[in-house]
Amino acid sequence: MSDIEKDRKRDVIRRRIFMKNVPEFADLSGLEIGALCSPLLQKSEANIKYYDIFPKETLIEHFQEFYPGRTFVDVDFVARTRSLSEVLGERKFDYFIANHVIEHIPDFIGFFKAVAEHLNPGGKFFLAIPDRRFTFDINRPETSAGHLIVDHEDNGSVDAAEHILDALIYHQEKLNIYWSDVENQRYNFVHHHHVFNYENFLDRIIRPLIRLRYFHFSVFDYHYEPDLDNEFNIVLEKPADPEEIHVLGEKAELQPLKEIPAVNIYDYRLQMSQIMKSGWFDPMWYLANYPTVRISGLNPLKHYYFWGAYHGFNPSERFDSNYYLTANPDVRQSGLNPLWHYLHNGIQEGRRPLPEIPPAAPEA
Repeated sequence: MSDIEKDRKRDVIRRRIFMKNVPEFADLSGLEIGALCSPLLQKSEANIKYYDIFPKETLIEHFQEFYPGRTFVDVDFVARTRSLSEVLGERKFDYFIANHVIEHIPDFIGFFKAVAEHLNPGGKFFLAIPDRRFTFDINRPETSAGHLIVDHEDNGSVDAAEHILDALIYHQEKLNIYWSDVENQRYNFVHHHHVFNYENFLDRIIRPLIRLRYFHFSVFDYHYEPDLDNEFNIVLEKPADPEEIHVLGEKAELQPLKEIPAVNIYDYRLQMSQIMKSGWFDPMWYLANYPTVRISGLNPLKHYYFWGAYHGFNPSERFDSNYYLTANPDVRQSGLNPLWHYLHNGIQEGRRPLPEIPPAAPEA
């Protein structure tokens, strides 16, 4: 259950930092992610919208016991299973707010890229981040920049089991752990995918990701309040020039751009990435329907791409691999993955992803 007095003190500190860095907020448009019942700004004082995974009614059902008597915000953008970019479309904002959000995001880098995509140049991004030294993650090893890169680059299929295991193993309360429950994601508790520490967050996470060109924000302000020991605040700015990124006024080092050859559409890494991003491959559905893959420990997308597609395994309910190869012998002969071919060529050519279901016979 939340401490109301501590929450009020925290809110005052957050507002002070935000208003110092975005003094003209009343004339700008903003989006707050995960405000629940503690929005940094009210709609009566700013042109602000609220974004969350669930609608207000579901949030109240899940979290009201932790915040008794509190008023939850009306959610303007409900994500559910969709990504930030899918929900926002072409919308742009002058500032974003996300308090105690990024530790829950499986793809840390992908989230910041999505925010940058919907933030106007020069726009600010205000965050409050829990310091693991003062939470139930006190015994947990801190997340590294390398871990975040792997999460982002592994074809979008973040290994949630590893994150859940870390949260369970190092939890301050020494929780019981059963692999079968982890494997099937049966642990329904609020856990952090990643954990951070104010003292080394800039040097351990931000500077390396900036140097490797994974993080496209300047660090505008960085703040820790000793009297409020469970979080720290950071204010980011989207630079107008991606080559001019600064960390607290100091120009950041960027490694040279890699010369990328002309795109080869038959590159299997590119094809796998396109399949995952399309939404036509459902890794959880795949593992649930093909237990041999789950038991093997193989990456479900790699299994489907290199082997399963040619042996009767389907990527989801939306596509029948065997039917597509049988109905399109030219695709079978080409050796191309059937789902990739459908997404890249078949849709435009009018090919079907599933066998046509004959109409039901009329009743006698």
